[in-house]
Amino acid sequence: MSTTALVQLLYAALAVVMAGLGLSLRFSDFQRLRGHASAVAVALILQMVVLPLIALAINAAFHLSGYVAVGMILLAATPGSITANLYSHLFGGDVPFNLALTGLNTFLCALTLPLLGSWALAYYVGAGQTLPILYDKAAQTIGIVIIPVLLGMLVATKAPAVAARLNKPLKILSAVLIVVFSIAGIVKEWATLSAGFAQIGGAILLFNGVCLLLGFVAASLLRLERSLRITMAFQACIHNAIQAIYIGIAVLNVTLAALPAAVYSITMNVFALGFGLAVLQLRRTRDRRIASARPGHSSEAAARI
Repeated sequence: MSTTALVQLLYAALAVVMAGLGLSLRFSDFQRLRGHASAVAVALILQMVVLPLIALAINAAFHLSGYVAVGMILLAATPGSITANLYSHLFGGDVPFNLALTGLNTFLCALTLPLLGSWALAYYVGAGQTLPILYDKAAQTIGIVIIPVLLGMLVATKAPAVAARLNKPLKILSAVLIVVFSIAGIVKEWATLSAGFAQIGGAILLFNGVCLLLGFVAASLLRLERSLRITMAFQACIHNAIQAIYIGIAVLNVTLAALPAAVYSITMNVFALGFGLAVLQLRRTRDRRIASARPGHSSEAAARI
């Protein structure tokens, strides 16, 4: 597959992912965020300030430079992915809150990601001829993110039955597209990527773990209910990697800039699945202890957890 064809497919894939997110949202969903103002504020600060700073620190710690370092910043600047909603659903998170938070993150990051990306290019690569590229296509990047989301929300509002039928298939398709394009990018540029993996692998695993831990710890410090702690962990851990891959390949035309997101798109699912299974195991262990400690009241006690 040629680079041009891959870029065009990335355009379509990213639009599908964003439209799928829009189908899951209602304009009224954003009102739900008002009841969790502190959680929303912390989640946005993590997403838009703390995680890019963590990526900057990891770049320094692992001596990453050039377009690989730019790719780390791009990855950190992407919003939470629609896939986080699936994990929240499977492992006891607050799905409506996750959906609304993902939508808000998507809109805000569409504005901040080009700015952070441009700064990263200037800092790690130097302005030269590369810096204007991201500025020239910033509007295109924002359009591919925001317009499909708005269209999806419009369909959900005007034709809820159609949105309900399309919602689950598009969620599944979105998850598949992320994996497929990550693998496609790796296969196409295997020589370049395999040479770079030794340099980036440890940094990506550390970033993945820190994202997950920060989301959960921040929610715990706020004394949020269990479902919101799980939700914020997934929200911080599951990034919209395909958006960073799109910028690396389609906007910058530099495969190494897409390498961090390509690797992350695979490792994030491993971390999220491991975290979700651990949450379920802890829940089962707690339920068993309650059941054994208070015979005859196990169902009532479990319902309160």
